[in-house]
Amino acid sequence: MVKFEQLYEKHAPGLIFYARKFVDYQTAEDVVHDVFLKLLDSEALLIVQENFKNYLYCAVRNKCLDLLKHQAVHDDYLSQSIHDMKIEELTSDDDVVGQMIDKEKMEAVYKAIDRLPKKCRAVFIQAYLEEKKYTEIAEQFAISVRTVEAHIFKALKILRDVLTIILVSFFA
Repeated sequence: MVKFEQLYEKHAPGLIFYARKFVDYQTAEDVVHDVFLKLLDSEALLIVQENFKNYLYCAVRNKCLDLLKHQAVHDDYLSQSIHDMKIEELTSDDDVVGQMIDKEKMEAVYKAIDRLPKKCRAVFIQAYLEEKKYTEIAEQFAISVRTVEAHIFKALKILRDVLTIILVSFFA
C-alpha cells in the first residue's frame, strides 16, 4: 500500500503547477495542501489509483474556483464600500466645526494605524490607503492571500477597538 506522504510527494508538484494557472504560487501551495488535508481527513485513500489523479486535479480546480469567486465577491464589496465612503465624504456637511472634528478624527485614525504591528500596518495601508488588491499585496510581500486577509482582519479589529474608545471621547 502506498503511503500518504508518497502520494503527496508524487502529485503535489504537478498540482501546484496546475493551480498556478489560476492563483499565485503561495495560494497554489495552500490549495494543494488543503486538498490533501481534506483527503486525509475524509479517509478516502481507498480510491482506485487511476481515478486518484483525476480526483486530485478536479479537487484543485474546484478549490481554485471557489477562492477566485470568493475573492471577486470580496473585491466587489470593498470597492463598493470605498465608493460609498467617497460619495458620503463629498456630500457631507461643509460647516467648519464639522470639518475640524473630521480632521481630528482622521488624525486619530492615522495615529491608530501607526500603532498597528509593522507587517499588519504595511498590509493595511496597501489595501485601504493605496487601494491595492489582495493578490497584489500578497505578491509584493511574498505571502499568501489568506495571510493578507488575516492581517487586514487583525488590523480592522485593533482599529475598531482603539477607535471606538477615541470616537466615544469626541462625543462625550
